[in-house]
Amino acid sequence: MSESVLEISQKMGEIFNELNAEVAHKYLHEDFVDYEAPPGTPGGPEGYLGTARWMTSVFEGAHWEHLDSFSQDDRAVIRVRFTGKHVGDFLGFAPTNREVAIEQMHIYKVVDGKVTEHWGCRQDLDLMVQLGVIEIKPPAPAAS
Repeated sequence: MSESVLEISQKMGEIFNELNAEVAHKYLHEDFVDYEAPPGTPGGPEGYLGTARWMTSVFEGAHWEHLDSFSQDDRAVIRVRFTGKHVGDFLGFAPTNREVAIEQMHIYKVVDGKVTEHWGCRQDLDLMVQLGVIEIKPPAPAAS
């Protein structure tokens, strides 16, 4: 029995949590496109592994906790909680040694048993607040 779109998509967590190259090469198409990767990031399994390696170097103990998922046709949506300690340069921000915990959603397209495309939706504003690199001030009360 072949694996479902959802089962294949859930394997992507093993790439991030364990830097599992075997899973990356088994389940990611050679022409895989990651629309959330920084510009210039190569595609395919090695590109996705590279992103995972970078994230684990920036966030000590980086981990995706599976929260929820579903699939329809050739797409799966995975909701995860990303946690880690900020120990490396991240998008130009020096290490803060702060712990972070944010939710993310990842959408994967699967064709013939291989993930061909990835889109992500992250809570980057919340991440920046948790890192202490930006501060959100509540709006001033409206004048009466």
